[in-house]
Amino acid sequence: MELAQLQEPMLDKVRLAGVFYVDEVYTQKHAHMLHKHTGILELLYVAAGEGRYIVGNREYAVKAGDLIICNAETLHGEAPFQSYTMQTYCCALSGVHKPGYLAGYLIPEQQRPVLQLGSFEKPIGQMMPCIYELCAATPRNAQICRQMALSVLLMVERALYLHNQQDRCQNEQKNEALVRSITEYLDQHYTEPLSLEQIAVQMHISSSYLSHLFKRETGLSPIQYVIHRRIGEAQSLLMESDLPIHVIEEQLGFGSSCHLTTMFKKYVGIAPREYRKHFSLDHSE
Repeated sequence: MELAQLQEPMLDKVRLAGVFYVDEVYTQKHAHMLHKHTGILELLYVAAGEGRYIVGNREYAVKAGDLIICNAETLHGEAPFQSYTMQTYCCALSGVHKPGYLAGYLIPEQQRPVLQLGSFEKPIGQMMPCIYELCAATPRNAQICRQMALSVLLMVERALYLHNQQDRCQNEQKNEALVRSITEYLDQHYTEPLSLEQIAVQMHISSSYLSHLFKRETGLSPIQYVIHRRIGEAQSLLMESDLPIHVIEEQLGFGSSCHLTTMFKKYVGIAPREYRKHFSLDHSE
């Protein structure tokens, strides 16, 4: 889509709904669960560090200079079980309605949401902190911040256009589809005994290629992804049900309560019983 198509009537209706800055200190004080926003497009710029970020049903490896596009109604948030070292700035925009797309969408659902900005990296990297600082200083800067946010939006759209105009080789397209298929398979079978070789057989590729591709795209090996899914489900069951721990362990495919406790402590930091007790106390207050 050419940039000229975005001038009217889209930009007149766009509003800056919020500006946010998140670093390690902020994350330690505020738990960031997966969330989504109705009618709000978020543009999240990674100013420093690296890590993993979830958009939709996928985890993506991200680094300084990347921009993450979170369409409206799309689950997104920090990947769990990691030491958060990234510094990110986020502009939340309402009223975005790109022709041919749902309200609040800047990219199709199937498109990779992590964008390398190319020549726009430097100006966007300079403008995002300015928007945040001006917005935080006084409400009188609201119109200035909105205009700067519109400029960021236009630069992101131009970067998307240039990216989409480049000839993406068939191999890259196949890789995207393959990682999506692997993720769907793991989501369906994560409670079952799985090995890298077994997953590779299902995907009709070699285990080494599968492991390399999946980790490159998500920041996790397939087996690490399975463990994270099991631990995440265990957290939900411990908080939301009265199921005995040994039943949870059996349902999620852990070999023994000792194994569950060991893995839970490794990734969450406390034992399952302590985790359940902690949330029971929180809910009773």
